Amino acid sequence: MVSNYFKPLNILCIVLYIAFMGIALDSQVVEALVLKIADRGEKPRYVAEPAKDAGKQQMTAQAPTNTVAPVAPIAPVVTIRYSNTDSATESQTSASSEGATLDLATAASASTSSEAAQAQAQANETVTAMKPMSEMPTAETAVSTEMSTASIDMQTTEAASARSENASFEVAYKSAAAEAMARREPTQVQALPLRASTAASALRGNQAVAGSASALTYIDAISRNKWEFATLLDRYIVRYDSETYIVLTVRPALQKMLETILERYSNRIGVAIIQDPATGEILAMSSSHRGIVTSIETEEFKTDNWALKPTFPVASIFKIVTGAAAIDTGKITTESNFLAWGKTYIPVWKAFANSHNGVFGRIAKKIGRDVLEKYTAAFGFNKPFFFDLPVGKSLADLPNDQIKLGQAAAGLNRDFLVSPMHVASIVSTVLNRGKTMKPYLVDYVVRKNKVIFRRKPFQLAQPIKATTAREIYKMMYGTTSVGTGKKGFGGYSSCPDLATICGGKTGTLTGASPNYLFTWFGGFTKATGRDLCIVTLSGQPNHSGTKASSIAGQIAYELYMKRQGKDPAAVAKKTRRSRR
Repeated sequence: MVSNYFKPLNILCIVLYIAFMGIALDSQVVEALVLKIADRGEKPRYVAEPAKDAGKQQMTAQAPTNTVAPVAPIAPVVTIRYSNTDSATESQTSASSEGATLDLATAASASTSSEAAQAQAQANETVTAMKPMSEMPTAETAVSTEMSTASIDMQTTEAASARSENASFEVAYKSAAAEAMARREPTQVQALPLRASTAASALRGNQAVAGSASALTYIDAISRNKWEFATLLDRYIVRYDSETYIVLTVRPALQKMLETILERYSNRIGVAIIQDPATGEILAMSSSHRGIVTSIETEEFKTDNWALKPTFPVASIFKIVTGAAAIDTGKITTESNFLAWGKTYIPVWKAFANSHNGVFGRIAKKIGRDVLEKYTAAFGFNKPFFFDLPVGKSLADLPNDQIKLGQAAAGLNRDFLVSPMHVASIVSTVLNRGKTMKPYLVDYVVRKNKVIFRRKPFQLAQPIKATTAREIYKMMYGTTSVGTGKKGFGGYSSCPDLATICGGKTGTLTGASPNYLFTWFGGFTKATGRDLCIVTLSGQPNHSGTKASSIAGQIAYELYMKRQGKDPAAVAKKTRRSRR
């Protein structure tokens, strides 16, 4: 029996505890939690630091207990913001929810020092944005999106704003989809049965209780736990524990299409990526080695995936950066003429389409090394690349020598190394009006039949103006219509205009490790009715192998045929018979 003397003290402790928890969780009180990211051993680490600009009460995060190397003097900053509700209705919804609204928002902006020798872009990098289901719009105010769960078109990958307007569609099973669309209210998801073989691996390493786990914890889990295909959900999932699973952005039908296409071509190294440029979500990603495709359900897909390795020469893909820097600063326009050969001058758009090295070398001389270095950093080179899986840093150290600078600006420097995932980010920036969205794989998290977190796309940076992005975008059409990518997108009798609904930039250069001839295609297709980013890479011992533009053309063609409701394989057989 507690004495009367201690009763007031106990009550006071309880009141203080409740007040502390309210401050820690109330999205109206807490403004931001800032973490520093330091690149230690090629792997980002998170270290707590108070937010400098937060106007409201702040709280600090406990740093990892692992012994690590000292933090580098210059490190990107990650901000975890708690979203503020603006209306009384949203406040009531938030109050009735089981957890706080967690937004991990990121804003990356490249800044350069006045001393060019010490210029290293410092970015406010973003990690992720996820939102509890209780913060999504209600069924009465949601705008419905008509869609078929069996459809292969890209309506299932609309921007997050469109997806959030119909909260049920992303979490509903096929068996409940019709009912959900009829009622226009969030569908309760039936828990997936946990396999005994995967239960142990899913629980291993998850020290935090799922109900109190942060978004970063769920993101970290996809690198550690096994991926599997959920038949009823028609999505790939990662089991966090017996009651919680993480749904990935990868669309199985698109993933299967990429794997089949890579198997069809005999590449020493092959990579194919499809990304939604408006949101940053990865819709499909596949790689192959010596003709063998790495399955998405294997451990090697996460640890030994060519799409995530910055070991490939950037080649003429770098002309996107050079051209964007020159146009953005007003030094040139797409119609500006440069000496190509002899006394012949050609406009910039034609030099871009035909990947003319001499013209882009002269463009680099016109804008200068300092400007080009600034835009190189703005497009993410020489900085940590943040993704839900580990991706190495892309390298581009501009030389001081004018001749070598011109070669580098044209993409002829073999030491400029980039990952296919980073190329997808560069191309998506152009497609998204100059805005760089953080690429991600974690879509939403389900626990006890409820969606507890949903990814919220956000902008990392804006390296170029929207008008500049539009000019680069228009030049990309020339590559597939009259330029270096024309052959890869031609020859499809069922879609003779395929080249006119696609665009991009090609690249060809021999790498050092692996020592193959690498060809790139970084571009887009409107075959699905809207822009989708397509990146392909092909590594061959010589020029005789399949080019990346041919692989990209096949991807665009199959997307187009599927949207028309036709089977590309059946159409190809019929075409071959008619030719006979």
